[in-house]
Amino acid sequence: MGIGDRHQKKDVEAALKRAEAAGLKVIHAGKGHRWGRIVCCPCNRRHTVSCTPQNQGEEARDIDRFTRRHANCA
Repeated sequence: MGIGDRHQKKDVEAALKRAEAAGLKVIHAGKGHRWGRIVCCPCNRRHTVSCTPQNQGEEARDIDRFTRRHANCA
């Protein structure tokens, strides 16, 4: 992620950094209410990250869950 690609919610931003550290690809491509995606390159699974989550803690938990499930792929 570049400097201007930070998520505005701190919990979600921390989860995105953990996903990147685990070897997953984080893509900032805002379109509508979507902030971007997390992509597991080996198995080509994707997780959409919301720009305006209703509950930022739950969004961060979902990102961490995706990261745990795909940490072995990367």
